[in-house]
Amino acid sequence: MNIFANKRTAGSGLVFQLSPVAAGCAIFVSAMAGNASAQTAVTEAAADAPIQTVQVTGIRRAIENAIATKRDANGIVEAISSEDIGKLPDISIAESLARLPGLTAQRVNGQAQQISIRGTSGDLSTALLNGREQVSTSANRTVEYDQYPSELINAVTVYKTGDAAVVGQGLSGTVDLQTIKPLSLRERAISVNVRGEKNSKGEVSAGSPDTGSRVSASYVDQFANRTIGVAIGYARQDKPNVSEQFETWDWVDYTANGQTVKVPKGIKALATTGNQVRDGLMGVLEYRPNKNFSSTLDVYHSRFDQEEIRRGMEIPLKDDGTVGFTNGRIVNGVMVSGTATDVNPVVRNNRMTRDDKLTAFGWNNRFTSGDWVGIIDLSHSKADHKEELVEINAGRATRQTLGFDYGNGAIPALNLSGAYATPADIRIGGQFGEGYVNAPHMVDKLDSARASVEYKFAEGPFSSVEAGFNLSKRSKEKQHLETGFSKIGDGSFAANAVNGAQSLYALPNTLSWDINTVLAQNFGPYTPAILVPWGATKNWTIDEKVKTGYVKLNIDTELMAMPLRGNVGVQVVKTDQSSTANTLRAWPFADLVPLTDGKKYTDYLPSLNLAWSLPNDQVVRFGAGRTLARARLDQLNAALEVGLTQQSTGTPYGNGGNAQLDPWRANQLDLSYEKYFAKTGYVSAAGFYKDLKSYIYNITVPRDFSEYRLAGATSNIGTMNQPKNGEGGRLSGLEFAVSTPLNVISPMLDGFGVTANASFTSSEIGIKDQRFGTMDIPLPGLSKRVFNLTAYYEKEGYSARISQRRRSDFVGEIGGIGGANELTFVKGDTVVDLQLGYDFPQVKGLSVLFQVNNLTDTDFQTYAGSPDRPRGYVKYGRQMLLGLNYKL
Repeated sequence: MNIFANKRTAGSGLVFQLSPVAAGCAIFVSAMAGNASAQTAVTEAAADAPIQTVQVTGIRRAIENAIATKRDANGIVEAISSEDIGKLPDISIAESLARLPGLTAQRVNGQAQQISIRGTSGDLSTALLNGREQVSTSANRTVEYDQYPSELINAVTVYKTGDAAVVGQGLSGTVDLQTIKPLSLRERAISVNVRGEKNSKGEVSAGSPDTGSRVSASYVDQFANRTIGVAIGYARQDKPNVSEQFETWDWVDYTANGQTVKVPKGIKALATTGNQVRDGLMGVLEYRPNKNFSSTLDVYHSRFDQEEIRRGMEIPLKDDGTVGFTNGRIVNGVMVSGTATDVNPVVRNNRMTRDDKLTAFGWNNRFTSGDWVGIIDLSHSKADHKEELVEINAGRATRQTLGFDYGNGAIPALNLSGAYATPADIRIGGQFGEGYVNAPHMVDKLDSARASVEYKFAEGPFSSVEAGFNLSKRSKEKQHLETGFSKIGDGSFAANAVNGAQSLYALPNTLSWDINTVLAQNFGPYTPAILVPWGATKNWTIDEKVKTGYVKLNIDTELMAMPLRGNVGVQVVKTDQSSTANTLRAWPFADLVPLTDGKKYTDYLPSLNLAWSLPNDQVVRFGAGRTLARARLDQLNAALEVGLTQQSTGTPYGNGGNAQLDPWRANQLDLSYEKYFAKTGYVSAAGFYKDLKSYIYNITVPRDFSEYRLAGATSNIGTMNQPKNGEGGRLSGLEFAVSTPLNVISPMLDGFGVTANASFTSSEIGIKDQRFGTMDIPLPGLSKRVFNLTAYYEKEGYSARISQRRRSDFVGEIGGIGGANELTFVKGDTVVDLQLGYDFPQVKGLSVLFQVNNLTDTDFQTYAGSPDRPRGYVKYGRQMLLGLNYKL
């Protein structure tokens, strides 16, 4: 029998049907055995999608389009589709992503921002825009999804299994954001959306905005007998930032009378106000003169400006060597109540400004000649992040006493002596200094060029073979400017500089002042700069050159007389990474040693996807492969600080980054069962297993310091704390999902529907973080349980949707200035969102929309290793929007 006989001919036998599976598995196993450092990834080429007539009918059409994407994919994917031109289901992309099976989100500033795929942090996933890897405005690779307006994104596909043809994929998954293809529409489309916004917390601080707006407009058209397509979109968001926060910095050991207990390291309460303004612009030019050639140029640009005023008080406790503790009540080794003596509270009014610019260009050209298809794709993206935090500190002349009682949870009952809202009692200055400014600046650039060729077989078990090559160059530079500045005069506040009193959680009211006025009246000019030598290690440059070659066979045959499709292939990825920075030799040397460090490595990343179509719209999927995720950029920086334990003598020590890190690597298996109900619904059950061959930990290890010539060292061998590759472990999970209109149960429920999913993830990997001592902490981003439920109604112009997402406790990242993040435990929460709409029959295309994000005003809580050691408590309020949509 000819094993390359056309699988579409009648009379194909069982042996013939099994041959492509055996061949694919043989290729896969061979590649897996050839190198222990391989990876997997997955995506679908958007250029292969057929031209479709876009019918917009709201919630149900969006669900049906997403189901079609999932059903037709070769791998295991999840999808989101817009309800209309310029109208994704939620107020942000991240909110929509967080509802998908196996995904969840951490809230930042009250909104979903950091996406976790299958119990891993955002560092292990990758975000693409129209199939191309993107730069980030963070200090790492993690994309901040609030940089991409939901109004400019037409669809999102999340790939959980790999495809050798996808470049830049992640270890845990790949998120592909897609803008519209103008020639996919049959006619011109114009859409305008206008919404007003209000935060339920109102004006919590002097001069704080609590209202905002969102405006967007999209235009899609076709010209020259449908050979040219144009799409232009613009979106502007002016969002109020409002929050009230209480934080216990940490819990640390305190010893008195021979007893050691945990006490608060310090506390603070803040009221944060301000606004975010984001302008986004998208453009697509598509040219298809005939069926053999198409060329698409897409451009995306966003500008993100943020200003926050933070008013409140901070009180160092154990962190202040003068403070003592008395009258303690101890529960499980924790001083849950007591009196702190000789405390020195600091009244702080700070201003944080942020300016981000993000630009991406892509040019894709597709050529067809007979059975050959060639693609050339060029792209460039750049992110420019500027941030400035101006701190002004004040306080009383004498130390005070503080009574505290954590008996009621995250916000203790406090009794602080002294008054802090009267200008006569407060002067600029204190233990945090008088004034300080931090001004980090980061620039991230990524250029890539890709060429591929595909040959389509006329017959046989494989539909085509594809090979390609991609070259990408990425450069990220961080420059951290800072300086302290001193007051002029006695530090008193003029009457015209004072706003009054700021109310806070638990603490007494504090003085509120206008920052610009105080800067003009109480301080002279200041110029942020790189602090040499002490601040020089915060500055670094990282360069990466990645060469990716791949070959892939696409499977299209039958197994046991039922359709079997998929692909098998392998990527070869060569990485050349380097970092330029400084080594700081600490006191008494106080000098800098420039250095450049790096590493080259090669990975072989096989992948296999099979989708077996069973009778009655059932699909069984299997995926296997090897994946990788390159180390975080802040971990790859080469900057180090070295010194001696007693300054001029003692054993050497050091800390910093590591430019010689290998990536995270994992082998993975996926199995999924899906049952579809025509085009309207489905149920699915999926399981996955990831064997992380390595993980990156911050650990302390012995090191020879002789190269640093530390005169006075008692030994050349000391300890270095830096990121290191270490042992990995197992990560596995189960995912269940259902999406169905309820008229399948009863005609009386026509218009109603539900989508729901549940994910259960476990891991045996424990990592170390110096904040938690010897304690093993779970993988960042891993919630053992995640639940999502959406109920909707849409009929006769009326629409309603209420969604709830719930996740259990996890380890998350809390951001600081310049992207300096730290890990903390986050309490599980439940967030509910509401959307109501109505299409006016009298005016075709006109509709009204009302949305509430965080309907129940759920708080965001963190704790320090154990729930009985509360850390943070933040309330963001409800975000309410009301507006009109109009489509021509």
